[in-house]
Amino acid sequence: MRRLLAILCALSTAGGLAVLDPGRAAAACPAIPSTADLSVLVVVHRVARHLNVSEKVLLAGFEAGWVESHMNNLPCGDKTSLGVFQQRYDYGWGTPEQIMDPVYASTQFFTRAIGCDQNHPAYSAGQVAQCVQGSGFPDRYDQAAGTAGQLLATARRTVEMTAGTPTDFDGDGKDDIVTFTQGSLADAYVATSTGSSFAGTSVKWNDYFSLGGETALTGDFNGDGKDDAVTFTHGSDADVWVALSTGTSFAGATKWHDFFAPRGELVATGDVNGDGKDDIVSFTHDGLGDVYVALSTGAAFAASAKWHDWFAPTGEYPAVADVNGDGKADVITFTQGPGDTAADVYVALSTGSSFAASATWHDLFAVGGELPRVGDVNGDGKADIVSFTCDSNADAYVALSNGTSFVGTGLKWSDYFCLGGEFPYLADVNGDGKADALTFTKGSTNDVWVGLSTGTGFLGGVKWHDFFGLPGETTL
Repeated sequence: MRRLLAILCALSTAGGLAVLDPGRAAAACPAIPSTADLSVLVVVHRVARHLNVSEKVLLAGFEAGWVESHMNNLPCGDKTSLGVFQQRYDYGWGTPEQIMDPVYASTQFFTRAIGCDQNHPAYSAGQVAQCVQGSGFPDRYDQAAGTAGQLLATARRTVEMTAGTPTDFDGDGKDDIVTFTQGSLADAYVATSTGSSFAGTSVKWNDYFSLGGETALTGDFNGDGKDDAVTFTHGSDADVWVALSTGTSFAGATKWHDFFAPRGELVATGDVNGDGKDDIVSFTHDGLGDVYVALSTGAAFAASAKWHDWFAPTGEYPAVADVNGDGKADVITFTQGPGDTAADVYVALSTGSSFAASATWHDLFAVGGELPRVGDVNGDGKADIVSFTCDSNADAYVALSNGTSFVGTGLKWSDYFCLGGEFPYLADVNGDGKADALTFTKGSTNDVWVGLSTGTGFLGGVKWHDFFGLPGETTL
């Protein structure tokens, strides 16, 4: 049933392209979906970040998208209106095919919205949306601010779905921390681990890597024992750039793949074939639930291939890690259902050339809005699962891998770690072979706290850095 429902949802145009006859007016929509298309939310958010828009302009885009289409890529509309923003090809917005590309449509909206905001700085987000759209009902955009804000939060959570990547940049056996500023500066800063703290005020390791809207991750892509940086441009180009670690910096970026993880797809890294080099993985994260892999040759990523045809559909939280200890990274997905139902964890083991059929490894873990992470917290060579509530309770729960399932109902390993708005992570920061808990506080303090793993719990948090990873940056 889980697969059938998602496939039925995928039969719509979703975030992809539709072929239209430019000589015909668009058909009126018989109905507009009542809920937003998650892939469209992700694309609109990524485009906005790529253009480095303000929070007001970003909200304007989500208000306009909700009012016009409920954030769906509609192949229909009033008169000649089409797409997410119901743009009209006979009014200079582009061809029908261009308008039906959410990347193009979002770029058109935000480019004009930036000008509206600059010319009218006192405008509200809704007024900026109206300035772009020229609607006959100008008040409805501001009226949608509440819903748009919720959708924006969903998009942010989705684009930040990073359950774990290795971060030992200097190859000393201890994981370090990195932050990508993205935006217009696109700097990358690293603070290396001493085993008891993260050193210094952080050092710039690259001055132009991973622009706004891209996804920055890490992994050892050339197998030299030092983790490198990778960025996925998404959009229509869907390039993948890698900056190799020298041990003291990231070298200049080079293109390792020219089409991988387009538009709203989610990405991860891991050594899926067990050759000692991390590869790249893309989850379509839609009703099709496909998983693609591009293996590393040490100097590039080879052509992508489908490794699974049904895994981590819309709304689930995917991850990559070696859960059975065979040296090959597997795929994991957290369904994250509400309450005590549907919060399952599925695993598809790597064969070295594909991912096998998925199986349930846990039936109640990482409920609702909790943030799941993967890492070997007890040092037995098999990745475990961790869930941070990141709320006023600030609990952290662990279920250990026995090689065929994640054991137990989830044990509380910490009762005060990661408050609301913080970003948790797992990394072996002291080099003892056990992944520890980290949290980047962001906000006004920008601290980094560590709870070392004892193998059976996380110790109380200790501040390892007092200024790292500002709001809006990508921290790993």
